[in-house]
Amino acid sequence: MRGFYSNRRIYIDGQVLCQEMDQVKFYYNTDFQMTNVQDSDGEDVYVYLTAGEDHTITMEAIPGEIGDSMRQLDAIVLDLNTYYRKIVMITGPEPDKYTDYYVHEKIPELVDEFSRMSAELKEIQGHIEELANSKGSEAASLEQMTVILDKCVADPLKIPNYLSQIKDYITSLSSWMRDYRDQPLEIDYLEIVSPEKSFPSTKAGFWSSVSYSFQRFTASWDEDYSSLSSTTGDDAVEVWVSLGRDQAQVVKDLVESEFQQQYNVPISINLVVGGVVEATLADKGPDVALFLGGEFPVNLAARGLLADLSQMDGYDDMTKLYQDTAMVPYQYEGGTYGMPLTRSWAMMFYRKDVLSELGFSSAPKTWEDLIDMLPALQRNYMSAGLVLPAVAADANQATISAATESGLTFASLLLQRGQNYYNDAQTETTFDTNAAIDAFEMWTDFYTKYDFDQQYDAFSRFRTGEYPIVVSDYCTFFNQLAVAAPEIAGLWDFAPIPGTAQEDGTVSHAVNSNNTGAVIFNKVSKKTNGLENAWTFLKWFCSTEVQVEYGTQIEGLMGQMGRYATANQEALTQLAWSTEEADTILGAMEELEEIPIIPASYSVTRNVMNAFREVVNNNENPRDTLMSYNRDTNEEIARKRKNLGLDE
Repeated sequence: MRGFYSNRRIYIDGQVLCQEMDQVKFYYNTDFQMTNVQDSDGEDVYVYLTAGEDHTITMEAIPGEIGDSMRQLDAIVLDLNTYYRKIVMITGPEPDKYTDYYVHEKIPELVDEFSRMSAELKEIQGHIEELANSKGSEAASLEQMTVILDKCVADPLKIPNYLSQIKDYITSLSSWMRDYRDQPLEIDYLEIVSPEKSFPSTKAGFWSSVSYSFQRFTASWDEDYSSLSSTTGDDAVEVWVSLGRDQAQVVKDLVESEFQQQYNVPISINLVVGGVVEATLADKGPDVALFLGGEFPVNLAARGLLADLSQMDGYDDMTKLYQDTAMVPYQYEGGTYGMPLTRSWAMMFYRKDVLSELGFSSAPKTWEDLIDMLPALQRNYMSAGLVLPAVAADANQATISAATESGLTFASLLLQRGQNYYNDAQTETTFDTNAAIDAFEMWTDFYTKYDFDQQYDAFSRFRTGEYPIVVSDYCTFFNQLAVAAPEIAGLWDFAPIPGTAQEDGTVSHAVNSNNTGAVIFNKVSKKTNGLENAWTFLKWFCSTEVQVEYGTQIEGLMGQMGRYATANQEALTQLAWSTEEADTILGAMEELEEIPIIPASYSVTRNVMNAFREVVNNNENPRDTLMSYNRDTNEEIARKRKNLGLDE
């Protein structure tokens, strides 16, 4: 951290041997530096190690002296959010600058609380600057917040004018706290020396620097930065990983340390983001692709490029690792062309404290319950946030099409009514049925009758309490709240999305998922035992043990924000979720219903979203609009099927 230091507690064979090792400070520097463990007199600390035995050095990240300040700031940010929400309940999110709201009279303790928080922030700022031994940008966020609070105290009538600045500085302060809580540290090596020796310099000599720079320059001409493995040969199974370098490196390490040792099958791991379809059509693609999602598997299968995994030995045993509908996004014309790796879906997050303040004892169970809550929410200038996908996605991204985005209200409402997007033969949509029209009308009503926002910052509005109910991706949003909003820890919870009551009295919380999977290309059959080797690799990588190990290593590298949303039910329970969290997630997983992917899914996406915009933005009739666009959709499905030779 610039201008500050990171702390580590050092254990030798599981024990902290002296006070100096309880907190070792690593100060910020742009160059390599050697940090020695020293006592208060600046003398190096020596540790006696017995010969002939293995010894373990453990370094634990700890907050150190800044920990108390972070805990105080958590409480202050929570109070700031609370009073921001109380002000918004009076003024609305965009106060009229010509209106006197007298918020300081309607909230009698407001001025005193702002004064208290300003004083505490100044004290914390002074403590942090004293620890850092410098003044400046290290605590600028705290200073900016105190300036605004002091202005509010000096002239309470102008508090509404500073509302947007208060919100912005709360966000800035929380971001600053997250950075300082991380305690980042990059270690190149550990070195142990005898008492009579000294540590070598971390600076390279002139000629060493020149030599290294020249070698790096010449290597740039022939180095293949996408290839991570040293394994080569005509029979090596080429695996492309469509994620970041950290994830690809973990896959490579697991393959080299476990898979190749166990099966003696040559595997070459390559990092490639995007371009899988283009490379395959140019006959330069991989033998196996990992984390390929969206419509890509079905589009490749429709062109005869993928192996049908349902014909492989052991396929039925592999499907037992997953929830019942997990294979649907990879099925096409009776075959299955992928194995699920990740699976993430929308769940409902809610602020227990805010709902309690408004008189609600629980979160909504059904959509009708949510609608019944809206008057109380909107009277206080609050609302709820639903999933509405972006208008367009980059063509090279492996993402599900917008109309089937997990948690899209229309998709969920339709699935909860026991109906899917397509008929059994997948030759036409079912959007001309009463169930689809009812679902579409309810979806558009949220944005016409109930004035929901189409675009909003879910994290910020949930943290401040403006949106005490948000439907969002369970893994991403949960981890974001846990990492970046510690001040509301324990004040929120999550549950399945609102459901639809059934005739038998039960409630369906059906929702579809976003997913990525592993596919095998037919071209691998040209290699000696290529198809068998590729299938062996897929079964190994999708197994519970490897999925747990992969997920654990990724979270270790990237922190909680990198938590792995595995599709493997057994593996999910063994990741870092608590028992209660895992039970909630598995309960929602049991109700997952998937929307099949067809070669003409792009047409469904375009026409459903166009119909939505016509109704919401242009006040068109929902029934007529959906029926009109449904005809266009079915015409494109028929054209695409004929183009692929599926229909004469």
